[in-house]
This record gives sequence, C-alpha cells and structure tokens, in this order.
Amino acid sequence: MSDYAGFVARGEPEWAALERSLQRARGGLTALDLDEVERLAALHRRAMSDFSYARTHYAGTPVVPRLRQLAFDGHRLLAARREPALRRMARFFLVGFRERFQAARRHLLVALAVFVGATALGFIVATLQPSFINLFFGADAIDGIRRGEIWTDSVGSVVPPAVLSSKIFTNNITVALVTWAGGALAGIFTLFALLQNGMMFGGVLAACWRYELLDRLFAFIAAHGPLELFLIVVAGAAGLMLAEGAVSPGNRPRSESFSEAARDSALLMVGTIPWFVLLGLVEGYISPVMTLPTSLKAAVGAILIGVFLTYALFPVSTPGESTQ
Repeated sequence: MSDYAGFVARGEPEWAALERSLQRARGGLTALDLDEVERLAALHRRAMSDFSYARTHYAGTPVVPRLRQLAFDGHRLLAARREPALRRMARFFLVGFRERFQAARRHLLVALAVFVGATALGFIVATLQPSFINLFFGADAIDGIRRGEIWTDSVGSVVPPAVLSSKIFTNNITVALVTWAGGALAGIFTLFALLQNGMMFGGVLAACWRYELLDRLFAFIAAHGPLELFLIVVAGAAGLMLAEGAVSPGNRPRSESFSEAARDSALLMVGTIPWFVLLGLVEGYISPVMTLPTSLKAAVGAILIGVFLTYALFPVSTPGESTQ
C-alpha cells in the first residue's frame, strides 16, 4: 500500500484545489475569471487521469469514488450545454440559413443564369420545332393543348386540396434534393437538372403561347410559380457548392473541402423546406381556383418571393454566430 499512499499524497493538493474551484463555480463558470477557468480545466484533466489510474490499480479504495465524483462534477460544469432543439431551430432560420444563402451568392447567380438561359432556349426550340414539347408531356396532354385545353384546368377538381398540397410539396422537395445531390458528381447532374427544368418550362410557355393558352397558364402559376422556380435555382446553387467542394478543394485536403461543402449546402437546402411546404399549400388551395382574379394570384406570388428575398438577403447582424 506504500504506492497507494504515495499516489494519494501526490494527488491530494490538486484534488483539494479542484474541489475548491468546483465549489466556487457551483453557480456557473461566470463566477471564475479566465485564469481560474483554465486552472480548473487543467485540474479536471489531471483528476480524470488519476481516476482512470486509481480504478485500475487501487479498486475498492476510498480514493476511487472521490475521484469519480470530481471527474463527474468537472465534466458537468465544463461540458458545453446544448441549446434546446426549438431554440437551435429558431436561431438557424433567423441567422444560420441567411448566412449560408448570402455566402452562396456566386453559386446562385450561376444557377440562375443556367436556368434562365435554358428557359429561353427551350422557348426558342419549341417555337421553331413544336414537337420538342413531346419530350416532356404525354400525347394526351399535347392533344389537349392543341384543342385549347390545358391540364391545369383539372388540377384540384378530383384530388382534395389537402392531399394535392401534400403531393405537390413532397414532389417539389424531391426535385430540389435531386438537383442538390447531383452536385456530388462534379455538378454534372445539377446542371442537367437546371437545364431540364428550364427547357421544360420554356417549352411549356412556347406551346401555350402557340395555342393562346398563356393566360390560363399564368392564372394557375401566378401565385406559386415565381418562388417555386427560384427555390429550384437555390437547390441548383447548393449543388454547385457541393461540386466546388469536390472538384476545387484549394490548398485543403479534398475530403475536408467536400465535407464542409456538403454540410453548408445541406443546411442551405434545409432552409428551403418550410417554403416548399408553404408553396404546396398555395398550389393546392389557391392556384387551382380559377374564379380568383389572376391579378390577385400574381400579387400573392410577388409577396411570397418578395418576403423570401427580403428575409434571405437582409444583413445578418451577428455574422460570427453561425448556426449549426
């Protein structure tokens, strides 16, 4: 037991000092100054090491429960306290998402340019070659357009609005996630998704213009379309962020660059989900109601995208407090 006595004699001053520090900090670390906190942390690390040693070599002696308690009390005091889930979620949407959206401006501009360019190209090609629209729509839908009928007329007439809303926002979120995830393959599938969606939209515009159905198309998409299309662009920007992390790591290891890009782009995507849900409700309950004036729906659409852009682009007052 002489080794045990020596172990206790050596450790006693530090254990006693740790006990005094823990007693002083009972109300929290704010009761200590910086030097005292650093000293407490050092004493706690030493007590943890002593506890591990004593548990192996001096099991059953009085020093083991004492060191166990010191280790537990020190860990409880020094371990970072995790914020409640609701508070972390609120801080993410108030600060974290907006930080990431604003940091992705370059990727947003590229994604927007690709989508707008693809829309213009789709419109031109479908105008010059009407059969181009066959790539995106079945024969029944195309025959209906030629007869002056548009598929939006039947939306909501069979499926209840609640079910329709659920299907719509689930489908839109899926499209956005696929567009984002495509960035993992050097951005090829992200660019393909932006091009496909843009050319399809342009082709639809051209077909409706040819058969004088633009007014009925706009009557349907005016409320949800502007923000919905922009959120697809946001998903494309997230995919391009992911691709940049994989393709252009800079001076960092590729795995580190990709991991950071995956985290930031995923959080950018998470921030769009509530807006997709809101748009699903609009598209299920407002867009199919053709008795509502198109001007009123257009006002709803303008308000939605205006509120989103104001929220997302408003300067972040606490840029150093990024939300995880």
